[in-house]
Amino acid sequence: MTTSDLSVISQEFHQFTQQFKTLLLATANSAGIPEVSYAPYVAYQNEYYIFISELATHTRNLTQTHRCSVMFIEDENQAHQLFARKRATLQCDAVEITRQMPSCEPILQLFDAQFGKFFGLLRQLPDFHLYRLSPQSASYIAGFGKAYSLNGQELNQVAWRRS
Repeated sequence: MTTSDLSVISQEFHQFTQQFKTLLLATANSAGIPEVSYAPYVAYQNEYYIFISELATHTRNLTQTHRCSVMFIEDENQAHQLFARKRATLQCDAVEITRQMPSCEPILQLFDAQFGKFFGLLRQLPDFHLYRLSPQSASYIAGFGKAYSLNGQELNQVAWRRS
């Protein structure tokens, strides 16, 4: 596979992840017990932001471990083959952005713009917290025999996965 081909894969990966309004979120507590959930998100400067309740298990897990895995996956109804659904999985560092931080308000405004009136109600609730998920690496499966690893600050360094 040529460098040009891998550049196309990077673009395809980014276009694929941008078509969703929610992400699947895998976390684990400090004892390593896994939990899978989902959250609406906004993307900004190659990072993902989620606004989640402290009552949710995934919030406690992020607070304890500061790590998660995020997945975007093709809808079953659109997949040509259920055994090879297109998907992207990102390994992320997670940091809480408190409401007192200057970077918080601009991100909350992005949520307002994307999710409308209902988000205005959520942002008033004191148990909701903003987290920044910073991708460290990713994998992208575009079908059978089309598996790639992505690295680099913007996940634009692509390698074909052979094992």
